[in-house]
Amino acid sequence: MKKQLFVLFHFNKGIFTHILLNIFDLADKGYDVGIIFESEACKLISEFEEQRYEKFEQLKKRKLVAAVCEVCAQAMGALESAKRQSLPLDGRLFGHPPIEEWIKEEYSVMLI
Repeated sequence: MKKQLFVLFHFNKGIFTHILLNIFDLADKGYDVGIIFESEACKLISEFEEQRYEKFEQLKKRKLVAAVCEVCAQAMGALESAKRQSLPLDGRLFGHPPIEEWIKEEYSVMLI
């Protein structure tokens, strides 16, 4: 099975939308795919919770959020939102998700 992980750092809805389209496309084609929210991208979590953005709701429903950086979510004011939405928080690498875990599982990792 092909595996793809996107790690999003930027608070940019245009970039996120394009990643989202590709995540859905890959998932529909049988890939094991996910996204990690890091840095200022964590702001999207609380913003989309407030707006009830349907595509973000689909992302959560399909369990395609691999992780949310715990320390970045806290710094960007999105930690409580991530908890309310039951998103997988990860802070095992000095507060951040360790990418090595996915590399060991043979994911192709794209940092954006």
